[in-house]
Amino acid sequence: MLLVMVLESQIWVGAAASSQPEFTISLGYVSPEGRLAYALAASLSAVGVPAQPVRFSWLTAYARVFYQQSLNYSLGGYDAFLYYEATPPSINPLGPSYSINASSVNATLSQYERTGNISYLALLEDELANNYYELPLFYADPLWAVSPALRGLNPTVSAFYPQPWDWSGVTNVTYVSYGPAPSTVLPLYGSSGLPAYAVFQPLIIPTSSGYAPCLAVNWSRVNTTTWYVQLRKGVDFQDGLPMTANDVVWSVRAALDPLTGSEVVPLYEEVLGNSVEFVLSNGSTYYVGSPPFKGLVRAMGNYEVEFRLPEPSALFYPLFMSNVFVYPMPLLAKAGSFGLATSSFSRGYSSVGTGPYEIVSVGKGEYRLRAFSGYWNGTPAIAQLTVVYTSSPASEVLSELEQGKVQVMSFDFWPYDLKGENSSAVRWEIGSPDVYVGILINLNSPFWGTGQLLPSSSMNPLDKSEYARDLRETMLVSIPRQYLVDSVFGGLAQVATWPITPIQAGYYGLSLPKPEPFNQTLAVSLMSAAGYNVSVSQIPFTVSPTSIQQGSPLTVFGYLLYEGHPLQGATLSIMAGKPFKQVGRAVTGPSGMFNVTLTPPSGTYYVQLTYPGNETALGLVPPLSSMEMGPIKVTNFWVSNAIYLAALAVLLVLIFVILWHRVRARQAEIPRA
Repeated sequence: MLLVMVLESQIWVGAAASSQPEFTISLGYVSPEGRLAYALAASLSAVGVPAQPVRFSWLTAYARVFYQQSLNYSLGGYDAFLYYEATPPSINPLGPSYSINASSVNATLSQYERTGNISYLALLEDELANNYYELPLFYADPLWAVSPALRGLNPTVSAFYPQPWDWSGVTNVTYVSYGPAPSTVLPLYGSSGLPAYAVFQPLIIPTSSGYAPCLAVNWSRVNTTTWYVQLRKGVDFQDGLPMTANDVVWSVRAALDPLTGSEVVPLYEEVLGNSVEFVLSNGSTYYVGSPPFKGLVRAMGNYEVEFRLPEPSALFYPLFMSNVFVYPMPLLAKAGSFGLATSSFSRGYSSVGTGPYEIVSVGKGEYRLRAFSGYWNGTPAIAQLTVVYTSSPASEVLSELEQGKVQVMSFDFWPYDLKGENSSAVRWEIGSPDVYVGILINLNSPFWGTGQLLPSSSMNPLDKSEYARDLRETMLVSIPRQYLVDSVFGGLAQVATWPITPIQAGYYGLSLPKPEPFNQTLAVSLMSAAGYNVSVSQIPFTVSPTSIQQGSPLTVFGYLLYEGHPLQGATLSIMAGKPFKQVGRAVTGPSGMFNVTLTPPSGTYYVQLTYPGNETALGLVPPLSSMEMGPIKVTNFWVSNAIYLAALAVLLVLIFVILWHRVRARQAEIPRA
């Protein structure tokens, strides 16, 4: 989890740019964005912006991007980070882009938070987009493969808030999600999806069109800074205790307690401040922060809570309320603030919530849940729910779905090779484009952030920042986003313009502007303005990996594109031996894409690219007949590791001899009868 790995090495096609910048952008990504990350890096490199994809674990990404924002990648921070986010309709001004770039848009953000005026929200989006503080890439469609018998799955809502309690048609469901299993099931620590949302519930719940009451049934603002929230009566926790206002008060206190280490602290502090008084129904008072305490959370009897804010905030409803999950006060108090994150309550072994499901067991990458018979909204139709986290090939999981072993398979927005597969045992569900995909930019970089080290930068700070902005714009316009929608996403996405999705924009009545078009000529011009003499080269493709063990698949994937046009009819061959013998072959189609996979024996292999015969007619590529790249080494495990295996064998023999001599010596010491 702590390793940062480069999974694929780049093989370049075409002439190199005439002058390369002295920097390299490390584009961080987490699985499964690898294929997209390499396509993006290739697009940047084609206009003279050197880019190298590096894979992060989620833990590494969080540490580098959110905790080391002032440092570049080589110093433990990040240069650029490809991320995706499935969010409810309400926009989160404290999401990754906003929190990281808060200093750049702080004035507008403060105006929106204080007044709730939508015009400030539109202005905020414009500031982020027009200054290229981040690069909006795609609005992607979540994709689901489900059992034909399953009913009630809403693919759009399920992308950000899966709701198995609304499903029916089958009794037992195995739900497969890609990625590592969460270390905690508490939304308090950022855990989302299943099983978190099946066990714990917030005050209000997101829907495809807005928000609906959940643990709160009514809420009202009595003045600009005071809200009263009425709770649902008759709600029991899964241990049989009733939910009361004290549980709400203590849940908010736990989230704000610095010793808890909660991930929702930034949002809670934006609404309540960092000096807050908490009052239970019996009058007992607790505090977080130092006086004067301007925020207040007070239980007004068993079923009403008063929230008094230090200043007006448009974030209270719906953003804050939808993020106030309610936990049983006795169990929070028992775990303690400092030990909550690693407690059995947090890790799922003794988790208790008000939700429709309770956790039965926790295994490696697997959670088993059963319907809670005392659920306030009726026992769900799905009696048994198993949540499995996997990194297995999608084809394997799809096969299990066809066999009836899996009922729901979440692809989010990465259909890749499975979009065209049809089976009577599988029903495909496609949601609305509510998954935002973008690239966060480190604005502390002396090149694309401050501009301090760009060749064209003068002593005028305004010039430096303007040239840095040009470099960030270069990154965006050099990416053929519509082409990637058609090729990488299989058409299940659209080009983004703002760091919010169309569903979010519609919720607030905002009109999305037209996206900035792909323009390599402009990219080269902007690079020239920044002081770099570059020219357009063809987009490279990738080989994954360059060294593999015998028996492992070798994949060559990519696309050929020049000045926005796909290169059709080029032949990609995997060659072996001397003289070369072709062992794999693919021809680029209308989209310019190719994909060759084979499992070769041990040896050294090369990739050969042959251009179409009528280069002049195409007008896209230089008159070259072929290019050779490589080598790719395929090794036999026993041969490549012979020295280590021999050393291990010698070591085992020595250990055996030593032990044998000790046994003989011990036997000699024992007196005979």
